[in-house]
Amino acid sequence: MTPASQSWAVPFNRPDVPPFDAIASEIEAALATGCLTKGPQLAAFEREAAALIGTRHVIGVSSCTTGLMLVLRAIGHLAAGCSAPAGRRQFCPQGAAGALEVIVPSFIFLAAPAAITWAGMRPVFVEVDSETFTLDPQAVEQAISPKTAAILACHTFGCPCDMEQLAQIADRAGIPLIVDAAHGLGSEAHGRQVGRGGLAQIFSLSPTKLVVAGEGGLVATDCPCLAAALNEAREYGNDGAYGCHRAGVNGRLPEISAALGRASLARLAATATSRREAAAAYRKLLSDLPGVHFQRIPTGSMSSWKDFCLKIDPDEAGLSRDRLRAALAEAGIDTRAYYAPPCHRMAAFAEFAPSDDSLSVSENLADSLVALPMGSHVTPAVAESVALRIRDMVARARQAVSA
Repeated sequence: MTPASQSWAVPFNRPDVPPFDAIASEIEAALATGCLTKGPQLAAFEREAAALIGTRHVIGVSSCTTGLMLVLRAIGHLAAGCSAPAGRRQFCPQGAAGALEVIVPSFIFLAAPAAITWAGMRPVFVEVDSETFTLDPQAVEQAISPKTAAILACHTFGCPCDMEQLAQIADRAGIPLIVDAAHGLGSEAHGRQVGRGGLAQIFSLSPTKLVVAGEGGLVATDCPCLAAALNEAREYGNDGAYGCHRAGVNGRLPEISAALGRASLARLAATATSRREAAAAYRKLLSDLPGVHFQRIPTGSMSSWKDFCLKIDPDEAGLSRDRLRAALAEAGIDTRAYYAPPCHRMAAFAEFAPSDDSLSVSENLADSLVALPMGSHVTPAVAESVALRIRDMVARARQAVSA
């Protein structure tokens, strides 16, 4: 592969960030007052995000990973004395205390199983749907046991997961549903921004996402006891009186990051539209290409297109995913292979890998997916130029095979 230090003609990502003028006064105020954390920018950001997502509470944290860690650590303590009103109580993890396992896809970013193990539980890796790449509800149902503490789903690459089926399974089992919504800002299900449903959905604000805070995360929940627990947990566990009932971490989102996040959130609709236009351009020119397949977005849903991935069938396309990536790199086009290897093949989580071939779909996706450039620099014209390169490479490869 071409060295990562090269100057790319088409970089894999360029952050969608607002102009400096949009946040200059907020940064100046934070510096002038010395209020660099726990200030008005964070409070406003949480209110605005809650209004967009449609949940009662949004808690800003230092990263999506931190949010996952703190939610998973909290679930064993929420059942007793939960103050959720009638009709929302099902989001609270009744009987989760003492449970040991969290059902999670292996085809997911490594932060998810890392958060599970950090919280003192074991990941139970299950399969994803071969077309949507999101958690397979049937695999989840088969994996539930008396040790199951939670289900951790994901809006993979921005494709909304099947919240309806997963929530029904979680409710029947009496366990909480949590969603890694790192890719979810800008995604819609049934005409609404994703983020409602389950105990909590946790969003990322890192530079590759549609809403950027530099680094940061948002936890969206309708459960007041979880919101209260997270407010303490992100502040070392400080109860406000310099006491500590349960140990936490420094998981705060700084004021300058919150100001950047607010300005970026205000641009979300335009950013999402831009990504959808780029995705449409990719699809238009690649949809008839042999051996090239797309992620299926369910009817009634819209992807954020945090990532636009192609699934390459080497027998049909005449070349493998890795050969295509190498050829694109030579042309100055940067790409990624997600998620290769899948989590159950990583050394940190190998002890949790199943002994059979039950994760063959995840392994196939890890071996065949290529993520194309996406970000503020990928206009429809840029997407078309990349797609035309791919068409030419596939045509040459197929011609060579048939010669």
